[in-house]
Amino acid sequence: MLKTIIITLAGATIVGAAGIWYINTRVSPTLTLPAPAPTTLAPLAPAPPVASPQPTAKTSLVLSIPFTPQAPTANWDELHNEACEEASAIMANAYFSGRRESTLPAAYVETEISKLTDWQKQNFGYNLNTTGEETAKMIEAVYGLKTRIISNFTFDQIKQELEQNHVVIIPEQGRLLGNPNYRQPGPVYHMLIIKGYDKAGVITNDSGTRRGLNYPYAFATIYSAAGNWDHSSNSVDGSKKIAIIVSQ
Repeated sequence: MLKTIIITLAGATIVGAAGIWYINTRVSPTLTLPAPAPTTLAPLAPAPPVASPQPTAKTSLVLSIPFTPQAPTANWDELHNEACEEASAIMANAYFSGRRESTLPAAYVETEISKLTDWQKQNFGYNLNTTGEETAKMIEAVYGLKTRIISNFTFDQIKQELEQNHVVIIPEQGRLLGNPNYRQPGPVYHMLIIKGYDKAGVITNDSGTRRGLNYPYAFATIYSAAGNWDHSSNSVDGSKKIAIIVSQ
């Protein structure tokens, strides 16, 4: 009887231990750790743009274009009274030739006027009152410079041409310019050089007067008086507002 009890207790102990082992190894669920939450990085702020240097707007500019009156010896005969086209061409060529006198020698100017008028007579058959286009053609042929025509020019365009080291020649209705230094009542048809500008307007070499070196005009005056010669009517056409741009 005692042996049976001992065997029974031993069996119970073995069964209990086996049950505990089974529970520990087969039944207990595996402990699962939660996955780490994804980390969201804040976007980097863009670097501030680097400001590009802006060109400083010019308020004034004057090219060192030498001056001559169209009558350098004060001989206002028919030839010199109409020699503004030639004088403008001579001043432009002197500038691009590197001459930097404030006023060109009279003897030099007289020689150049004769050369230009001879060329005009040979190529046009006349030398008085040449149009802007004819004057540009003469400058190219005699001096080997480049020219182009701008119609209905603006102040900004004139400034831009000067800033590119270009010489500007404007055909004008001379009597509308109101220059008190002209032999009155002033020329019907005239050409002058624009060599610079400032806040007040343009700065010219105006060959129509010996006081024409660096002569200032309001741009509105220059534009209002602008006009090209018309051979068909033998007069100035005030609707043709052109600028001759001269460059190397």
